[in-house]
Amino acid sequence: MAQFTGRLEGSGIDPSRVLIHIGEGRLRISSGRLHVGSWSLDDVHAERTTIYKFTLGIAGHDFVFFPDDPSNFSNRVRTIIDLTEPESRFGLKARIEEAAAG
Repeated sequence: MAQFTGRLEGSGIDPSRVLIHIGEGRLRISSGRLHVGSWSLDDVHAERTTIYKFTLGIAGHDFVFFPDDPSNFSNRVRTIIDLTEPESRFGLKARIEEAAAG
């Protein structure tokens, strides 16, 4: 089981430090002693919106998660980023094209 700490924000909740456990096909969120919830990874939609920020769609609610270890978190929640899009949020394609032209 992998564990990730970070800040979680969402509508109706104050930003708080949380611990996310990922294992056995589930994503579990806790904050201190409080168990927030547990969901199947198949029911969690994770999108990497910046290098450090993820949008998590869980049970009809959207949350923003800022993990302390974004790369490993991205791998564990199976986040896919299409860097070939011309208007990629990460700008990788544009930087490669600029370097190749220069």
